[in-house]
Amino acid sequence: MPSQTYFNLPKDKQERIMDAIIKEMGIHAYENVNIANIIRDSKISRGSFYQYFSDKDDLFNYFYQYIAQKKIAYFGQLYVVEHDMPFLDRFQQLYLSGFRFGSENPKILKAAKKIVTSEHFLNSKMMSQGTEQAIQLFISFIKHDQALGRIKASVDAELLAAFLMEFSSKVTLEEYFKDEADFRQVEHKIHHLIEMLQKGIE
Repeated sequence: MPSQTYFNLPKDKQERIMDAIIKEMGIHAYENVNIANIIRDSKISRGSFYQYFSDKDDLFNYFYQYIAQKKIAYFGQLYVVEHDMPFLDRFQQLYLSGFRFGSENPKILKAAKKIVTSEHFLNSKMMSQGTEQAIQLFISFIKHDQALGRIKASVDAELLAAFLMEFSSKVTLEEYFKDEADFRQVEHKIHHLIEMLQKGIE
């Protein structure tokens, strides 16, 4: 995490620094991120930068958390277990909201594309922890529905959560990496999956 010195900065300066970080992350994968470019674009000195961030890993970790917090705020109550909504409806809304978030924040989306091409990130503890947290959240949603009788008690919550996480990651990334991402195609796929889960395939 950045130092307290960073958080004491005026909000507009924090945002200027973050804009420079997002710009650089959208150009280079982690391995090739150039701190000098961030310093130049944010109009701060090198000494100031290292007062805020200890190294590139510290910068990258904060960038990841910053984006995660923006998404949580964007999704609102969809992440709240106590917000009563059938799991499949919630999954669909989370999925489509995530795609809309990327479409409405093209600079962040561009940076996200570079992140997922980074061997450093894909093999990082941050990646595995983020995936595990998402799966555990899905499990809590599924078990909530099981307790209410919306999902059969015999359904393996852990297996269903892992399956849906894998599906959503694969389809989302396939669409994001296209030159022209097709939101209607994503919407069709997710609607079709929900229908299969609700009705079964046999």
